[in-house]
Amino acid sequence: MPSTRGHAYFLRLPLEIQWWILRYLGIRDQASLSQTCRRAQGIVEPLLYRRIFTRAGTDHDTSGLVEFLLKRPYIAGAVRFLVLDEFHPVAYRQLMSIRFPNLESITVQHGGEPLSIEDEKRRSLNQLVKEQPNLRNLTFSIELGNWAAFKFEEDDAVLFRHRKLRRMRLSYIDFSAFGKLEVDYFQHSDLKGLFIELCWYNHEALDRLLSPTARLQNLLIGHNDQLPFSERLYPNLLASAQESLRILDFTWRWKIPIEDQGMDLTQFKNLHFLRIPPIYLLGSAYMDDSALPELIRTRFPPNLKMLLLENIVPRSIRVMNERGIVFPGYPPPGYTLELTLRPRDYQLVRFLIAEKHHVLPRLKYVLMYYMEFMQDFLDFYPLVKDNGSGPSPVLTTDYLNPLLDWLDEL
Repeated sequence: MPSTRGHAYFLRLPLEIQWWILRYLGIRDQASLSQTCRRAQGIVEPLLYRRIFTRAGTDHDTSGLVEFLLKRPYIAGAVRFLVLDEFHPVAYRQLMSIRFPNLESITVQHGGEPLSIEDEKRRSLNQLVKEQPNLRNLTFSIELGNWAAFKFEEDDAVLFRHRKLRRMRLSYIDFSAFGKLEVDYFQHSDLKGLFIELCWYNHEALDRLLSPTARLQNLLIGHNDQLPFSERLYPNLLASAQESLRILDFTWRWKIPIEDQGMDLTQFKNLHFLRIPPIYLLGSAYMDDSALPELIRTRFPPNLKMLLLENIVPRSIRVMNERGIVFPGYPPPGYTLELTLRPRDYQLVRFLIAEKHHVLPRLKYVLMYYMEFMQDFLDFYPLVKDNGSGPSPVLTTDYLNPLLDWLDEL
C-alpha cells in the first residue's frame, strides 16, 4: 500500500505555506490534488478558481461558466478575477445575477457582432443582476469591427453599477441612454481612473458617470470623430473632481472644434498632466501671437507639469538620403524625413518654453509626436537651457500613462 505520510504532512501545514507550494504546480496538477480528498479540495479551489478565463465557441464559454457555477455555487466565493472573451447578452447577465463576494475585477472583451436578445428578456434578466460588493475594476470593450458603437439601453446601467469601483474602462459602446437615469444612480464615489475610448454618449450620460467621482485622478476620453457636444462643457462636467484630478487625457483626433471658444481648466489646480489638441483648449485665437499670454493664463491648469500637444501634424519639408539627394513623398528605406511645425504651433511651443516662469512655472515637458523628424527644435535648445523645460518626443507606438507618484516628484 502506498504511503500517505507526505500527503498528510502537507495537509497539516499552514494554509499560507500550502498555497505558496501550490503556486509552483500547474493547473492540471492542482486539479489532480483537489480530487484526492475533500480537505485538499478546500485548499486548492481558492487558487484554482481565483482567475477564470472563458473561451468563446467552446464548453468553457460564458454560458458554460454559468452552468458550472450553478452546479457548484460555493466556487463563486473563490473567484477574484473574471476575464471573458465575449459578451453573451444572456449568459453575461445570468453570470452577474450570481453574487461573487470576493470578485475584484471583470474584463469583457468582445470582437464582432454580439448575439441579439429580445427587449423583454433583457429587461427581465437585468432585474436579477446583482451589485458585486468588492468589484474594483471593470473593463468593457465591444469592438464591432465597423467602428460602430454597441448600444446599451437605460436598464443596462445595472451592469455598470458597482459602488466600490476604482477603475473603469469603456470602449466602443454607446451609453447615451444612461442620460435618462436619476442623477445619483451611480454610486462609485471611490473611482480613481475612468477611461472612455471611442464611445458614444450625450452630455447627460457622461454627467451620470462623472458626478459621483469626487476622488477621480485619471481621466481619458478618446474620440476619432467629432465630439458629441461642445468642448466648452467638459470642464463643468468635471467639477466634482476639480481637487483630485491629476491626469487629463483628451485624445481628440477631429481637427475642428464645435464652438471654437476653448476651455477653461484653470480651476484644476492639481492637474499635472494634460493631453489635448491646442485648438480645443485655446480656440483658433491662439493663431494670434499677441493673444497667447492671456489665453494661456485663462485656459491652462496653473500647476501643469507635462503637456502633450495632440493633433499637431507637422508639414514635410523634404525627404533625402544620406548624400542629401531629395526624394518626393514618404521616405523609402535609407531616406530620412524632415518636418517643420506650422507657424502657429511653433509660436505656441516657443512661448511655453520661453515664458514658462510667468505663465506655467511648474511645466517640465512639452510632448509631441514626430519631434524626432523636426528641424524647429534646434532653435529651442538655448531657451530650454535658460528656462528648465523643453520639448520631448513621443513615438506613435507609445502608450503614455504617467505614474502619479512620478508626476508628484517632478
